[in-house]
Amino acid sequence: MDGRKEVRYRHELKFLCTQLQIELLEGQLECLMEKDRHSGSAGFYTVRSLYFDDYDNRAVKQKQDGLDCRKKYRIRSYLQGMDEVFHLEIKHRVKDRIRKESCTLEPEEVRKILAAEPVAYGTDDTAESSVRNRFAAARERMLLQPAVIVEYDRIPYVYPEGNVRITIDRNICGSPETGKFLERDIMEVPVLERGYHLLEIKYDEYLPDVIRQSIQVVSLDRISFSKYYLCRLAENPLKMGIWEGAGR
Repeated sequence: MDGRKEVRYRHELKFLCTQLQIELLEGQLECLMEKDRHSGSAGFYTVRSLYFDDYDNRAVKQKQDGLDCRKKYRIRSYLQGMDEVFHLEIKHRVKDRIRKESCTLEPEEVRKILAAEPVAYGTDDTAESSVRNRFAAARERMLLQPAVIVEYDRIPYVYPEGNVRITIDRNICGSPETGKFLERDIMEVPVLERGYHLLEIKYDEYLPDVIRQSIQVVSLDRISFSKYYLCRLAENPLKMGIWEGAGR
């Protein structure tokens, strides 16, 4: 053994659902799964992510071209107040498998990034320092910069066997006002027709039969769906050179 940590990917399946399909699914999921502890008394939480792209809009073009292997950089927030800790993430995708690497950022570091100022490099050999350093290098080498804000309300369910996580994402919106990422109120553009929501299913090596059967209560068509891509399309399709195929 060379001592390197094994890289593990998770399966990720996505389905576009109507309001009626979601209501039927929730009736099944409530009986089988637990709500994520972060959902609180409301049963959901709001996710706001600041996505980055380079000078050539590489992340957009990789999605548009349907490449199997892709990578995105983002800062994720849960709108819990300005004193919260933010998460800098690198999301890797190989076909329908994903993995995420992350590190924490303080609000002041996020402000510096929004102002195009440098932030401190990691000084040790931890996984968090590696994420921080690769992001900093991408900002310098690829001219990585904020591209769009993606925001939605997430209803999360978890199931221990298979490490299953099922989420229902409602009210998916994008905003070009990246400089206002830390502000509560921003301009938002919905990216789905009214009454449509996104169902995501993530699991490790297998999806338990009881879960698989529960989601078959409705007929679902699996899709390839990118919130980031749709929000960039909503931002300015002519500028991006995007014409069709947003859900590919």
